[in-house]
Amino acid sequence: MAALTKESHIEGRIEPARPIRGTRDRFGSENIKYRHILKIASSIAELYCYDHVSTPILELSQVFERTLGEDSDIIGKELYSFVDKGDDKLTLRPEGTAGIVRALISNNLIYDLPQKFYYYGPMFRHERPQKGRLRQFEQFGVELFGHEHPTSDIEVIEMAWTFLNKIGLGDSIELEINSLGDSESRTKYRDVVREYLRKNEHHLSEDSAKRISTNPLRVLDSKNPKDAPVIQDCPTITEYYNSTSAKRFDDVCQGLQDLNILYKINPRLVRGLDYYDNTIFEFKCLNPNLGTAQGTVLAGGRYDGLVQIMGGKEKVPGIGWAAGIDRLAMILNDNFIPSRKRPIAIIIIPDREKSENLSTETEPIISSKNNKLYYYGLNLSKFLRDKDIPTLFYHSSHQSSLKNILSNTVKTNASHVIFVGENEIAKGEVTIKDLDNKIQKGCKIENILQYIKI
Repeated sequence: MAALTKESHIEGRIEPARPIRGTRDRFGSENIKYRHILKIASSIAELYCYDHVSTPILELSQVFERTLGEDSDIIGKELYSFVDKGDDKLTLRPEGTAGIVRALISNNLIYDLPQKFYYYGPMFRHERPQKGRLRQFEQFGVELFGHEHPTSDIEVIEMAWTFLNKIGLGDSIELEINSLGDSESRTKYRDVVREYLRKNEHHLSEDSAKRISTNPLRVLDSKNPKDAPVIQDCPTITEYYNSTSAKRFDDVCQGLQDLNILYKINPRLVRGLDYYDNTIFEFKCLNPNLGTAQGTVLAGGRYDGLVQIMGGKEKVPGIGWAAGIDRLAMILNDNFIPSRKRPIAIIIIPDREKSENLSTETEPIISSKNNKLYYYGLNLSKFLRDKDIPTLFYHSSHQSSLKNILSNTVKTNASHVIFVGENEIAKGEVTIKDLDNKIQKGCKIENILQYIKI
């Protein structure tokens, strides 16, 4: 994204466009990492028989206002919302689950369960940009609807574990899990927390003090340092599970143990959104470069009541997770990224005398005498690409010299250069230069593939 400053003309100059705060452009190795993560995530999801779904970036604001909680930081401070020309209040999606649930209801898929979806794309939150946290950020997520059994929780967590290991983070992540219990357990616990927080209200931040009456459990997710001592001494929900909630959580933990998935129970883990119940979890990266506040790279949980909150007539069990691709790319070791196929470069040498002296360094090599030569180069490029060989064709200009073109070619990591000139074509051959071994020789056109060893 880019925007012009408010005063775009200063003393007759137009100020350069700049990126919006909290957004960034993605180039080179960072983009390769992004695509690599996305490719693996998609392949893992499809291995578990999830289907790709794409929902709009823009939704009616009520989609998020109903689900995220009126007193949440996201609703109160972070939504990008506006009224459009039709007087509809719209919001750029801050997370993926609510939009997927809306699609489930809108398309009557709640009557055709189970449904398994994966998605990816940009999300938007107006928060303070910092390392690993942007205002436009990329997420990959999965959602499973229609299965209530604890084994569905286990499988979803195992899928996340498999994904993070597949991209090479197995030794640097830690799984924390907790259960928020069922509605009965949470109601009992909420009353206990509210009473405790009222006794310590004078030690809380202003935002947390306001939440005591509306949603005291949200205080436990506060990142304000002032709240930390109070949260640390707060009673944990573990003490208030009913027998059903306790048994369910035990089953999930036992299943993870049977799959040899290491985990740590964190009784103070609550997650930041109102719609979660029972199992919740976070995968945290132990990489010190992210810092403790930004260490979570994948998180999720169960939300069995969300469809009804969104207006669905039926109760639909649901569970899912989402991973921040930007954070994963930041910590991903370059060694785990597969190398790209090295390209073949094709350079046109229009002048006969230049084709006989390919070491020319300063003279322009472009001439408009023979467009057929360029067409021949394009045909050769198409032939190589049809063989699945990355091919870089130089559409040279009068400002280009052979030295500059070869210098640029080296930067592309090309393995060979094919020189196409009038002299070579007249002989039914081209000149090929092996850039690794610095060997240059003529080659019959029909033998090109053999020479470059494809």
